[in-house]
Amino acid sequence: MTEYMNTDGSFGDMAGAPESVSTLIANKGFKDVAGLVEGYNSEVAFKGTMKQNLNLPEMLTDDMTAKIHTKLGKPDSPDKYDFGEAGKTFKPEVLNGIQGLAYKHGLNNTQANAIVSQILEIADVEIKTENEATDAVEKALKEEYGDKYDAFIEDASNVATKLGITETLDKHGLGRNPEILKMLHDMNSKLSEASLKAPGTPVNDSNTIDDKLKELTESPAYTDRMHVDHHSKMVEFKQLLAQKHNVQLATG
Repeated sequence: MTEYMNTDGSFGDMAGAPESVSTLIANKGFKDVAGLVEGYNSEVAFKGTMKQNLNLPEMLTDDMTAKIHTKLGKPDSPDKYDFGEAGKTFKPEVLNGIQGLAYKHGLNNTQANAIVSQILEIADVEIKTENEATDAVEKALKEEYGDKYDAFIEDASNVATKLGITETLDKHGLGRNPEILKMLHDMNSKLSEASLKAPGTPVNDSNTIDDKLKELTESPAYTDRMHVDHHSKMVEFKQLLAQKHNVQLATG
């Protein structure tokens, strides 16, 4: 017999056995060759019974596969997937995409809902993490400015109004973003009232700069604080505003 099999057919030290053999025996809990053979015969018998009961041919055509999926609960069309209240969480185009993928892969409604639930769980974790990060920054700002925090918020809000970007910030949910507020507050201390022109005041090449600002503030790298390029976009945003209003920002 082999070094891992005893003369009575029982398994001994599996260290010398091929990895596939030792893994199989460990996973199935076989104690000897008799158990291994019995397990194999049982599996063959089960597969034969299952195939007989399902009456499946050796080869399945696409049409046959589609019929099987239908029998298992696949809807007639992608829009028939019902995600209940969870479905209202997604934008229509995202929801349509999820329904299309579920339909493409032959999922029934229960399976598709399980995937949606998983997506929402992941999103909840990301939102929680982002909110915790925002809360931490806001707490740090309150500790930094103390009783001047409200004035700090007001200064930042005034700068946003004078620069004509309040609507853009609110549109992207950045109106209360601590990092944005701090940036605006810092700009308030660097920009003079004379240089803070009212929105619409002609500035050299202003249209081009406005276009760049619009493109930048609508980019994922700018709106997502977790994006790898977010910091560089924030710096670019500050530089563009300074350029638009003809001021020189201090470095450092």
